[in-house]
Amino acid sequence: MAALNAYYDFEHGETPARITDEDQLAEALEEVRRTRTSALVELLPADDLGAATLDVGLNDDRGVLFYSGPDHAGCGSRNPGATAVPEPVLYYYMTSDTEYPATAEIPVEDVIAAAREHLRTSGRRPTSVDWQDFD
Repeated sequence: MAALNAYYDFEHGETPARITDEDQLAEALEEVRRTRTSALVELLPADDLGAATLDVGLNDDRGVLFYSGPDHAGCGSRNPGATAVPEPVLYYYMTSDTEYPATAEIPVEDVIAAAREHLRTSGRRPTSVDWQDFD
């Protein structure tokens, strides 16, 4: 298990929170979930920032994921039970908004489980969720 850098607010924008175990990850994600709405946490391998990115979006009981790495150029979570909704959903990384298709929202428990898997596998794309290509 490699360490991850977590970027999610101005305090951790310049100097990220260093995540070395699942308890630290759970604590950081819960802090964001408790204190923000529709917020994104960017997770990068601490020792190889160019290796992969997992963006974890948290919004109450649901969330989104975006992965980009050497094994896939860019994909997002997919809720297999959702139908397309014309309006995208917005999640915020600090003050920047990012649109996701409404079909990207999945239960928050699945989002957190995927983030834990990402940590355990040293930055690989989680297999515990369904994915869709993002253009």
